[in-house]
Parts: sequence; structure tokens; C-alpha cells
Amino acid sequence: MSEVRRLWIPGPAGRLEAALRLGDGPACAVLAHPHPMHGGTLGNPVLFHADRALNRAGLATLRFNFRQVGGSEGTHDEGRGEVEDVGAAVQWLRGLFPERPCVLVGYSFGSWCAVRYALAHPEVAAVVAIGLPVRKYAFDGILELRRPLAVVQPAFDEFGSPDEVRTTLHGAEPPARLDVVPGATHLLPGRAPEAAAKVVEAVAWCLSLSSAGGGPAGSPPRSPASPPA
Repeated sequence: MSEVRRLWIPGPAGRLEAALRLGDGPACAVLAHPHPMHGGTLGNPVLFHADRALNRAGLATLRFNFRQVGGSEGTHDEGRGEVEDVGAAVQWLRGLFPERPCVLVGYSFGSWCAVRYALAHPEVAAVVAIGLPVRKYAFDGILELRRPLAVVQPAFDEFGSPDEVRTTLHGAEPPARLDVVPGATHLLPGRAPEAAAKVVEAVAWCLSLSSAGGGPAGSPPRSPASPPA
């Protein structure tokens, strides 16, 4: 596993605080944290464990703080400018690894921003969402993604049950994957390592599906991938 490198990347509203782990695998991942106004930062335990697990699987990873979080400049923009922050992180990491497919991993609010960015930017190879907040935000356009999509959802998520997520994803092409963390609520207290392991499996599945379907080249990370739920 690579050590964490703290750095700054240019963002649309000023510089963004970020944490980079280098990896020698065939893919890279940008991770977007939960809602900035409710304590979400790049240091969120679930995001931290997902980042570390993905890096152990060989991916280069980049976490970043949205605008007005930690040392990041700018002002919270209710999700509008935050989508641009996701884009800045994706473009910066792809600049380091232009030959590698880039996966977006978002948690809660971060997943909403990740999906909206990916919808408009086909260079994103796949999206993996943790705690998809389907009760809080509209995901009407998610079926237009037409790239590998996976969700890791707590069984008792207050912002969207697995059944609600399954309904939201119904009709996705290629078919989306849903993994459930049994007994867990949205914040995944005490379950971050378990959720992270499911994220690694979901990313491996997404990259395998992307390669099989003629998407961005690359082999899956070093983790067995189970079939879609």
C-alpha cells in the first residue's frame, strides 16, 4: 500500500485539498466525500477505508475536500459547483495516468455529484456509489449513464432502502450491481472496513464489465468480483 501524499490541486473556485496514493495497477479512482455541511470531509472513515482498500488492490487513488471544506477554497454551492470540483479531481488524476480507466467512487452527497459528473463526461469508466441517497436527491437521469454502475447500500439506510435503490437502478444498461451491507445504517458505524471490501469488489466488477464491453482498457484490481445482485 502506498503512503498518503497530501497536496493541492487546482479547482474551479480555488485550490482543493487532496490526498493521493500512488498505485501500479491498471486503473485509478477518485473518491468524493459526504455532504460538506454535515461534517463530510476526505477523512470520512468509510471513504478512508475504501481509499486504502482500493490502493491495496493496486489502484492509484485521490480523495479531495469539496470547496469550503478543510483547506479547500471557495464557498459551498448546494451541489452545483461541487460537481465541477469532482471534475477537477478527475481531470487532475487522469493527467497523471492518462492511459488508465478512471472510476468515480462517491459516498452519499458525493455519489450524487459523481453520478451527475459522469453523465456528462464519458471519460469516466464507471461509478460506484456508497449509500446512494435516493430519498434526498433526484437520480432521474441515472439510467442514461450507460456505463458500469454499482451501489453499496446499507440495509437500513435512512436515505434509501436497498429496495428503493433497486427500483431506481431498474432498467440500467448494462445492468447495475447492488451490494447490501446487512444491519447497517447510512453512516455505517463500525462497518467501514466491510463496506470498503464491497467497494473493491464492485470496482473490480465494473472494470471487468467495462473491458468485456469494449470500454476503457484495463484489468480489474486484485480482488475477486462476485456477480451482480
